[in-house]
Amino acid sequence: MKFKIAFFTFLLVAALAANASAADKGKGPGGNKGAPAAGGGRTDFALFDGTNPTEVEFGAQCGATLGGGQAVQFTYYVTVSNWSTETKVLRVLYADGEEMARYQIPAGTSFAFTQAAGGTAGVDDFVRIFGEGAAPVGLAGSVSVSVPAAAKPHPSVGTSFCTTLTTQPQ
Repeated sequence: MKFKIAFFTFLLVAALAANASAADKGKGPGGNKGAPAAGGGRTDFALFDGTNPTEVEFGAQCGATLGGGQAVQFTYYVTVSNWSTETKVLRVLYADGEEMARYQIPAGTSFAFTQAAGGTAGVDDFVRIFGEGAAPVGLAGSVSVSVPAAAKPHPSVGTSFCTTLTTQPQ
């Protein structure tokens, strides 16, 4: 009987140790996670506030590539509020400068949408989301992106996947 109890205790301790070891995988020094999120994806975001005439922000831009001109698919998420007293237009302009969408945002309302992009290098591998018109455009919000782990920031955006636009794209 003592052997069975000792053997059962050994199995229980071994199972708990294996579970603790599996939970520690992906942690760096000091127990901090060093691995990407589950599934290997990464995210980034940029905020914009087009209501301040002294610190002009029109919108945000996000983009991704695999490097070497290779396209990589990504998903971007937009939330925006119109703080002005008139209807404003939110424009989505793709990398090629030709593909675009325009959304009317009534005064005092908010709007959100999600889109897929990045399937074609030089066409939709980076997007600019911004308010039309002269500063201050009256729109404020955030743009975020979800990319595969192997993705790199698009060179047109900079060293991050998303950045705030302080000048209005043409």
